Amino acid sequence: MFAVPVPLRVLTLNIAHGAPWLVPMPFLRTPWGLRRALDGISALLAREAADVVALQEVDRQCLFSGGVDQVARIAEGAGYAHVLHGPHLRVPGLFAQGTALLSRVPMHEPDVRSFESDRAVDKGYVAASIQWRGLDIDVVSVHLDPFSPERRLRQVERLARALVQRPARPRVVMGDLNAREGTPDGTVEQLCESAGLVAHSLGSGEPTYPVSRPRERLDWILASPELRFTRYARVDARVSDHFPVVAELAQD
Repeated sequence: MFAVPVPLRVLTLNIAHGAPWLVPMPFLRTPWGLRRALDGISALLAREAADVVALQEVDRQCLFSGGVDQVARIAEGAGYAHVLHGPHLRVPGLFAQGTALLSRVPMHEPDVRSFESDRAVDKGYVAASIQWRGLDIDVVSVHLDPFSPERRLRQVERLARALVQRPARPRVVMGDLNAREGTPDGTVEQLCESAGLVAHSLGSGEPTYPVSRPRERLDWILASPELRFTRYARVDARVSDHFPVVAELAQD
């Protein structure tokens, strides 16, 4: 194993399609207003300077996105050269929405999966491998079902099976799990157990949703135990209806 002399800095954010408050449908907003919202997200990412960013509820160019390629605009504005997007709900010309990874270093072995039984609510994940200071690491952006605990657990098991079938290496799983720790379904705990992950400050983390009155910790960064959290924080930026979460990870 190689040591990681410089921590890997990662960030996760559900961007709510760039239109989280007044109008839930981006195509009903003015193109100027939508682009301004996306540019605010880009500015946040540039300021936080994460090496890898996981996004959820982010769209390619389509009617729902207001004709804006949200992934490309955010990546270009924040200075990310490498992009992986999974359009988990895709209807040509109408919908192209899902999860994404933005990275400052090349990504390899991409895996894009929709949770097929839940396609109507655009849930799924994207995974890739990066090389960071000589260490191969898998990074994942995932979005789980917000309504059904049983469905979330099925999605967790599908994600875990896919991850353990990849080459053995440390992994970082980020995203909107739509579940708090300690809930009866145990979504967070089950994902940690099934995929060999640990959570920072389990039981005592800051709530991430909604930004107007945060009361639920729905947004998570989980990592393999061989990676050590040297920083974990909610970012107090109101660019979506979710707060971003940032972490730094090192290996002893």
